[in-house]
Amino acid sequence: MQTTLKTLPWIMAALFYASSSFSETAQASAAQSETPSDATTTSKEHPSEPSNSSDNEKDYFLEGSKGPLINSTLNYLETMHDWLGTYVDDFGEKADDFFGTEESFDRTRGSRLDIMFPIRFHADGAIDTQVKFRAKIALPRTNKRWHLMVSSAEDTLQELANEDQGTSTSAVNNNTSATSTNQDGSTAVGFRFLLETKNFTESYFDFGLNFRNIIEPDPYVRVKGTYKWQLSKKWYSRMYQNLFWENFDGVGLHSRQTFDYQVNNRYLWRSETNGTWWDKDQYYDLSHNFLFFDQVNVHRGLAYHLGWNWNTQAPGFHLTAYHTGVNWRERVYKKWLYFEIEPRIDFREDTHFQKADPSILFMLEAQFYDDHKQKR
Repeated sequence: MQTTLKTLPWIMAALFYASSSFSETAQASAAQSETPSDATTTSKEHPSEPSNSSDNEKDYFLEGSKGPLINSTLNYLETMHDWLGTYVDDFGEKADDFFGTEESFDRTRGSRLDIMFPIRFHADGAIDTQVKFRAKIALPRTNKRWHLMVSSAEDTLQELANEDQGTSTSAVNNNTSATSTNQDGSTAVGFRFLLETKNFTESYFDFGLNFRNIIEPDPYVRVKGTYKWQLSKKWYSRMYQNLFWENFDGVGLHSRQTFDYQVNNRYLWRSETNGTWWDKDQYYDLSHNFLFFDQVNVHRGLAYHLGWNWNTQAPGFHLTAYHTGVNWRERVYKKWLYFEIEPRIDFREDTHFQKADPSILFMLEAQFYDDHKQKR
């Protein structure tokens, strides 16, 4: 954590430097011999070079930046991305001829590696932070049905119950194992077998070990399934089921039902219900969220959220927390480097809903995978 806090200011400084540099307008050179079409192609192929495109025409926020510091940093990261992305994927390819929301991670074809640097500041001075990663590696000679799964961001079952209650991650994408908080410092290692993949359904069988505090192995088995369908021209629905067993928490079922209404190509309304049954303690955790997505442009999105949490423990079915906030997610470099800011306010049962917990999240996220292998 100390290392993260020491390196975070440099990351922030680079991003804010980029933001100020971004405001500088690009100047065309009279010595350029490119035709307009050639110049456009060059700008897209070398995005760190100056561009005359407006903010809404950019593919990512830092396109056209002229700052030498940010350009040298991005060029270094680009080299690392090319090497690591190729290595991760080629590892699966070689070993067979080798890596955002859990659903997005699960849908990715082939191998993938995500690395996240979240930090949340609370008004009372508390700080939540933890560098997290998740990786899946397609194993050889299995037609990509078997994957090795390694993650420091794997959901523990208790985290499924506590999601969306002011953790160090985003309320918008905390529905995925990628962004859950592992306050116990667990790391998961296991295998995944792809049971079935069709146009509207996918199912997986997972098994492995969660290492709580690094040295305490906790075996787990999970069967995951998703089903999606189009209800009408603008209404869509998705259902997610996760039947699990862990040695520490026992048997349970986590379910999620999502309804989306596509207003147009920019706006989307979402109603999302999550429920978890804990067989060992015989009770339900339930949460419901309303979200409004605004896809401002190709590299920027806003998500406004309002949500509640309940459970059925004594004295019976009752409210345990509610929250509201907004998530600003920016694609800062190409299609693999993102930055998030999320201010939010939480109210909880342990303070009798009388004391607000304002907080703000900053997160840098890098995704490494082969984009050419994804479904279009």
